[in-house]
Amino acid sequence: MTSILAVFGKSPFEPLVDHARKVHACVKMVRPIADAVLACDMDRLNKLQHDMSKTEYEADLLKDQVRHNLPHRYFLPVNREDIERFLGQMDRIADDAQDFSIVATFRCIALPKDLHDDFLALVDKVAQVSESLLGLAEKLALLQKEAFVGSDAEGVLSRIHDVAHMEWESDKLSRKFARRYFSTPGIDPVTIILLDKLCAALGGIANHAENVGKNLRLMILRK
Repeated sequence: MTSILAVFGKSPFEPLVDHARKVHACVKMVRPIADAVLACDMDRLNKLQHDMSKTEYEADLLKDQVRHNLPHRYFLPVNREDIERFLGQMDRIADDAQDFSIVATFRCIALPKDLHDDFLALVDKVAQVSESLLGLAEKLALLQKEAFVGSDAEGVLSRIHDVAHMEWESDKLSRKFARRYFSTPGIDPVTIILLDKLCAALGGIANHAENVGKNLRLMILRK
């Protein structure tokens, strides 16, 4: 006799959580890369970039597995399209983390020491956004069991607002840092270009994290 799983397929929510954890592992590597940038430690940057590439590749494999196994017949408590968008935005977070690591290897960036704190404040805020998002993603399996309704769903909605607020804070830190390095005399144009690219990658991580939260909100509010 055909089993229930054979008829309806496996739930995609646990694999989605596994993918979210791997994506956050990419983002966690951004801080040590930033430290190596400030130290102009090119050997360490190349090693960290290799590790980032490996981790991002592992995230891609998990993403492909989720998409391949996302059942058409499974009785999902949310729209399949919402799951696809959730997964796609998570994938972009890992891509931006990898972009950060690649740009960091282009050349030694001689950032004046009085700008170090601003740079690290931005890096740490982006990591905080990602960590908060992971906390939400880890609720997916529980939300599925409760059909995305109830007190847990209400709690997740409240925490989605926190992720959006932290993304806004990261934007402010990015603008503050940009104003400082553009107005600091003696910074060469190539360094400014590289700093812009690093900040763009950090901003992408935070923005896509906010978008994941919005996707999750839609899953809940459409119930």
